Amino acid sequence: MSDVVHQRDTFFALYDSGRVAAEEIDNFVEAWHESGDDEQRSLAEFLGVTEAEYDVLIITDRALPAILAARRANQPLREFVAPFFDRLQAAGDPEDKPVLHAMGYWLKRHPPA
Repeated sequence: MSDVVHQRDTFFALYDSGRVAAEEIDNFVEAWHESGDDEQRSLAEFLGVTEAEYDVLIITDRALPAILAARRANQPLREFVAPFFDRLQAAGDPEDKPVLHAMGYWLKRHPPA
């Protein structure tokens, strides 16, 4: 069993404190999948994110800094995801088309307050 499963802190707590890099999220996801019946938490809970944050993460883990910024500012996630979406759109990378489509849908489901 992976060392990740045995760590007490969630991925997001470790990421927030600078103890893991964003790229290490895949190791946590893999550990959750390999944990079988030993792990009773959902993947979102295991990672230490809310369902809304998880929904953004499954679109792209490149949104981790936006999620972290929203938490640290204690502001709605949408206020940080929308500018991230705008930056991706402005960059015009054709490979981001599926991300932009999914993120646009997420933003529609989460209108401004």
